[in-house]
Amino acid sequence: MADIPDKNEKTIVFKLRNNDVEAFDFLYHQYSNKLFRFAFSLLKNEEDACEIVQETFFRIWEKRNKIESSKSFKSFLFSVSYHLIIDQLRERLKDREFRNSLEKHFYKQVNLQENRLDYNTLETEINKAVDELPEKRKQIYRLSREQGFTYKEIAGQLGVKPKTIENQINLALKHIKTRLGKDILPVLLFLTLFG
Repeated sequence: MADIPDKNEKTIVFKLRNNDVEAFDFLYHQYSNKLFRFAFSLLKNEEDACEIVQETFFRIWEKRNKIESSKSFKSFLFSVSYHLIIDQLRERLKDREFRNSLEKHFYKQVNLQENRLDYNTLETEINKAVDELPEKRKQIYRLSREQGFTYKEIAGQLGVKPKTIENQINLALKHIKTRLGKDILPVLLFLTLFG
């Protein structure tokens, strides 16, 4: 993408809000495979997983003027895809064979029809978990996940090795996953998009 030199997420989202098709294409290529793998892991059907990806990005394009470029695009993507997957699962859960397969896959620990956790609740829980991190780890997590800096860029800023940054991010993600508990769908979606 020649006209998006820095690939900074906020810059790209700003361009998307202004109807920039290349910015949309960049975001699609950045996240579509992750969304597909996640949707397929739950739905076990390539066609359904493709439909989730297409519908998610269709809605993102439709709502592009409402995306706040000052906020995380991944959070917006999370919200849209989360609700689409829940809707698809509810539809699929009407099929007994699929329901049995899903129960086996998740060791019968979760009833997805009752999982009504909305994005705002999840975001609040994630923010609480991030706030519990040690100060330096919290700073590293936010630089990476909220501001989009690479491990190498963060290491340069903080005067440490990139491996140290990677270790700190892994510890932060482990803490957040533990804090989110056993609500398997939001945990999986969080790790797919942010992990």
